[in-house]
Amino acid sequence: MLLPGSGWEPVSGGESATEVFRRDAVYAKCCGPGGVGELQSERDRVEWLAGTAMPGASVLDWLESDEGAALLTSAVPGVAASELPWSEKLVSSLATALRLLHELPVESCPFERPLAEVVAQAEDVVRRGAVNPDFLTDEWRRVEPSDLLARLHAELPEVAAKADLVVCHGDSCLPNFLFDPNTLECTGAIDVGRLGIADRHTDLALVRAQLADEWSADANSFFAAYGLPPDPHRLNFYHLLDPLTWG
Repeated sequence: MLLPGSGWEPVSGGESATEVFRRDAVYAKCCGPGGVGELQSERDRVEWLAGTAMPGASVLDWLESDEGAALLTSAVPGVAASELPWSEKLVSSLATALRLLHELPVESCPFERPLAEVVAQAEDVVRRGAVNPDFLTDEWRRVEPSDLLARLHAELPEVAAKADLVVCHGDSCLPNFLFDPNTLECTGAIDVGRLGIADRHTDLALVRAQLADEWSADANSFFAAYGLPPDPHRLNFYHLLDPLTWG
């Protein structure tokens, strides 16, 4: 194993192919040779985000060999939103944190997630038959993935024409935003491997879905705190697109 010393404890959770370990206040993501490029991209995003107003982790070390690579980062204090009970304060803090991320100057962000590339990723997952049904709604599970993809293709020109580009998290699920459990202030965003310039609805759609899944809550109070009414059409498009990109 690439990790230095001993005492590393495995951490469960997450959807990526990396293995995650923790020792004291340090997290380590490890991958085999095939995942080095992707993990290196995440390292670069963590480094960039650490230089902005958005709180998050810091890169402590990067280890690479023929066995793969390991990214060591500082632990972000706090508790994941998904581990806290729903409250108006927490939802408001989540909205404030996401708005802060979205207001970072796009000209300073060197990372992009062009919609055409994300759709191409979904095409590859569908073509390989690798769509995870656990990520789909009950309605979508009754539809062939190729037909779901066809829906996206039909709506793509209109969605692309309305793109509102900001710095997006790219995987804005509740476990990826941490909060002080006492003040409910956001202490940082983690798992930023998909961070990049994209339509803000990329993130807003995932938050809306997560509020329903985790807390059976509608997103009205979130969008009110976020301060910008969303486009329902784009929310639905990006909600469907995301689960087709994991595979």
